[in-house]
Amino acid sequence: MGIIMSPDLTSSPAGDTLLIIGYGMATARLLNRLADRGYPGPICVVSRENIVGYNRIQLTPWLANPDASIDLNLVNPKVMSRLNIRLLTQTDVVSFSADLHQARLSDGSQLSFAQAVFATGAQPLLPACDFKPQPAIRAFRTLNDGHFLRALPKRSRVAVVGGGLLGLEAAWGLGQLGHQVTLIHRNSHLLNRQLSHPLASLLANTFIKAGIELRLNSQVSGIDSDPLLTSITLNTDETLPVRCLIAAAGIRPNNDLGQQSVLATAQGIQVNAALQTSAGHIFAIGECTEFAGQTFGLVAPVYAQAEVLAQRLMGGSAEFAVSHSETRLKISGLDVFSTGQISHPKTQVLSLVDHHQQRGRTLHLLNNQLIGAELLGDLSLANYFNDLIRTQCPINDNRELLLGRLQNAA
Repeated sequence: MGIIMSPDLTSSPAGDTLLIIGYGMATARLLNRLADRGYPGPICVVSRENIVGYNRIQLTPWLANPDASIDLNLVNPKVMSRLNIRLLTQTDVVSFSADLHQARLSDGSQLSFAQAVFATGAQPLLPACDFKPQPAIRAFRTLNDGHFLRALPKRSRVAVVGGGLLGLEAAWGLGQLGHQVTLIHRNSHLLNRQLSHPLASLLANTFIKAGIELRLNSQVSGIDSDPLLTSITLNTDETLPVRCLIAAAGIRPNNDLGQQSVLATAQGIQVNAALQTSAGHIFAIGECTEFAGQTFGLVAPVYAQAEVLAQRLMGGSAEFAVSHSETRLKISGLDVFSTGQISHPKTQVLSLVDHHQQRGRTLHLLNNQLIGAELLGDLSLANYFNDLIRTQCPINDNRELLLGRLQNAA
């Protein structure tokens, strides 16, 4: 995966430029779609990373399998050659004026633009206690994070904070490298936003069998990191010796530049269905955004935003809407699937768990309709359950549906 070097910005009229701030997965998808549609104008992308447009979802298998050939690159040079694009790597936008159509960069230069896109992503939430910052206390969201973790000494003691998707993947990847991993989660079961207790317990057993220790109903209350990270203390008063701490307990949209630019922000940079910010010629996509009170950490809605914005920048009228989300995860061959609503207080919840085969399913039903489904180990009914939720088809026999006898269920 190479680095695209940026030519001199003065080689074309910057006043016609589409400025894109950030080059993660959202920008990679946006640029690909603009290339497909023949976007004619000059584009300047500013990225603080030196390597851009890589697949962050594949960072865990990349980490866990150093000898495997895993291509993280989302940048196709042939596709990019269709665009009049300039890229500034290892560069920040330090100030931004929507009214003046100007941005000042970290190298001291000024850039004029016609339209701009904020794709500044998000940053991890670190434990809410005092500690001396250092490289051993970090997230696992970038290639630089991955290279740091790959370089840890053998059998290092590592704590991963957060039992959601990112935390599970980080803990598993580090465990596969032979490190002694403790996964700390504030909730009573793993993946509490995607799974209810029966299937989460099955998932927890998979981690325990792999040698990963779990601390549930626990939070970090203290960190001893002066001068070096040596231990953490939990709210249960347990002290764990650690050499590295990975924060994977949520993210905060990077909306600081948006706030400085007087764009409307709340949790993230607020956008409408056209992905416009409060300044009509300024757009935002990805983890930095907030739409209808929601922020986005999964790739599906982020990619959907990129598709809509590509159409909008080409004069189309597409609109972004939040659809019901689904989650798919693969840990050591164990497939996890969750879709729809799994925490509605009035649902009938039915579970079928096979501990011997390490598989199970949980269904959430309301008013004779399926509104949520969880699958672990066997995803053969995933698309069927998705269709039932989408169409709200009446369910004739809940137990037949749970058992997979579809001809009698709906």
